[in-house]
Amino acid sequence: MSEWFTQFVRNNPTVSQPPPPPNPPQISAIPPILNLNLLNKPLVDKIRKYGAEEFKATSDDDAEKAEFWLENIIRVFDEMSLNPEECIKCAVSLLRDAAYQWWKTLISIVSKERVTWDFFRFEFRKKYISERFTDQK
Repeated sequence: MSEWFTQFVRNNPTVSQPPPPPNPPQISAIPPILNLNLLNKPLVDKIRKYGAEEFKATSDDDAEKAEFWLENIIRVFDEMSLNPEECIKCAVSLLRDAAYQWWKTLISIVSKERVTWDFFRFEFRKKYISERFTDQK
């Protein structure tokens, strides 16, 4: 049919050719909705390889241990060049037991917009470093 059409157009120059077919829609290789657990798992594995540890807030944890934990994860996150959103996700993933319950309770009473990496560091220091340091004196 293509040869017939080409011959027809040559013999009838007043007939215009049809427009080219439209480009097929571009399909992204990455699905629009990603499972955050799949994305976070490798990142959590990486921070652990860099030396980040869990924080449980047990009775054995004093202000010095809490401060060491926070400074250590800040160092790890800086080394990995994580953005603030990744920092807070990774920090929360390292909280266990009482520390995780504290965080869940805290974020349930504040607006989502306030929950930032700076907010986490401030509240963590207030809860586990300042309070315990004051209690020890």
